[in-house]
Amino acid sequence: MSGQQAHRAGPGWFTRVFAHGLSGWVTLITYIFMLAPIVVLIAFAFNAGRSTVVWTGFSLDWFEVVWNNRHIARALQVSLIVAVASAAISTATGALAAVAITRRQFLGRDALGAALAAPLVLPEIVLGVALLVFMSFMGVTLGYGTMIIGHVLVSLPFSTLIVRAAASSLDLQLENAAADLGANEWQTFRMVTLPQLMPAIFTAFILSATLSFDNLVMSTFTSGVGTTTLPLRIYSMLKLGITPEINALGTLLVVANVAILFLVMGRYLPLMLKTSRR
Repeated sequence: MSGQQAHRAGPGWFTRVFAHGLSGWVTLITYIFMLAPIVVLIAFAFNAGRSTVVWTGFSLDWFEVVWNNRHIARALQVSLIVAVASAAISTATGALAAVAITRRQFLGRDALGAALAAPLVLPEIVLGVALLVFMSFMGVTLGYGTMIIGHVLVSLPFSTLIVRAAASSLDLQLENAAADLGANEWQTFRMVTLPQLMPAIFTAFILSATLSFDNLVMSTFTSGVGTTTLPLRIYSMLKLGITPEINALGTLLVVANVAILFLVMGRYLPLMLKTSRR
C-alpha cells in the first residue's frame, strides 16, 4: 500500500476505532445510570437502621416488617387480581382483533386498528379522567370492575400490536394445507393458527399483567374503597418519607420481575433460537 493510500485509510480506521470505543463507553454509562438507583435501593433494604443514606449494619428485619404488614398484603392481593383479570381480557380481545385485522377484509378495519392504538398516543391521565367522568355519569361504583376496565384500556394496544405482528408473519401455506385436508375454518384456527400464535399471546399476557401491576395513574382514578393497589400503597407510604421498608418492598418487586423475565426467556428463548436457525 502506498503512503497516499495509507493516509486515506488512516482517518477511516481511526474513526471506526473511536466510534467503537465511544459506543462502549456510552453503553457502560447507560447501564450505570439505569442500574445504580436499583443497586442503592437493594443495598439499603438490608440496612439495620432507618436511614436510607447512612449504613449502620446488615439486617433482614425490614423484610420481616414487609411480610407482616397486612396493608401491603391486601394491596398485593388487589394488584394480582386486577393484573390477572385485565391481562386475560386484554390478551383475548387483542388476539382476536389482531387476527381479524390481519386476516379479514371488512369495512372499518383501518379505523379499528387506529382505535385500538389510540391509547398509546393519548396521555394516560386524560384517559383516567375521561373514564372517571364516564363512570360517575353512569352511576357506577368505583371498585374492581372500574379498575379492570381502566387497566384493559391501557394494556389492550400493547397486546394487540404484539399478536398482530406475530399474525402478520404466519405461514399461510400451513392453513391452506389444513383446509385441503378437510379442516373447517374453526378447526384450522384451533389446530394450526392458534398454536403458532401462543408464544406471542403468552408474551402479550405477561406484558399486560406487568403494565397493570405497575400502573399508578389509571389506578388513582378508578380505584374505590378497599381496592388500593400496591403502587398506590407505596405512593402513600412515600408521603411519610423513604424508609428501608420501602426499599425492602422494592427489592422484592425487583426479584419478582427478574424471576418472571428468566421464566419467559427459559420457556421461549430456545424456541425462538430454534426457529431462527431454520
